Amino acid sequence: HATELIVAKASLRAGADFLVHSVEDESVDEEFLALAKRKRVLYCPTLFVTLGYRYALSNTWQPTEAERRLADPQILAAMNDLRKIPSGTLPERVAKAMVQPAPPKPSAIALQNLRTVWDAGIPVVMGTDAGNIGTLHGPSIFREMEIMTQAGLAPLQVLRSATSNGAKAMGMEREIGTLASGKFADLVILNADPLANVMNLSKIHRVIKDGKVFV
Repeated sequence: HATELIVAKASLRAGADFLVHSVEDESVDEEFLALAKRKRVLYCPTLFVTLGYRYALSNTWQPTEAERRLADPQILAAMNDLRKIPSGTLPERVAKAMVQPAPPKPSAIALQNLRTVWDAGIPVVMGTDAGNIGTLHGPSIFREMEIMTQAGLAPLQVLRSATSNGAKAMGMEREIGTLASGKFADLVILNADPLANVMNLSKIHRVIKDGKVFV
């Protein structure tokens, strides 16, 4: 859990092999990149999770089309709970954010660092840190993937971060992550080309899991 460069470096020196959340206080440097390569680290940027808090605590969170279809209905309903709380009992910063909401933006340093890490050949793993307020389990991956393209990653690179690199994070690259002989044939079949637009990954036609086809 390293969001500062000095902390990320210390973690790598101590033997960490997985960095979760982006380094966002300053640009990663050559020392960091060398440490990350030597330690064979995986880098999981979780770019949306901070925005999820800002949307939720300013009462401006709105579900995406994918979230309306796929998210837990109970959690979706709870995203409007701030409206039910008497204004006098809200924390001052929350009340202020509700009165003067500012559209949140991804950290420019975090975006720059993601591109630098990818270009350096360090495996990037797509993840969301779901369960934090505003970052819903399941369909929040589509928000995360879209922001990753804002860092300059191509849709294919984002897709690989979620599949082959995701398998590396689980230590399961021999079983899953790519389409290859001898691996599990668990597939997501889409109605649109994800290489044309990463948001097409939410346009699911069928899922094949354990040899069964699910609509």
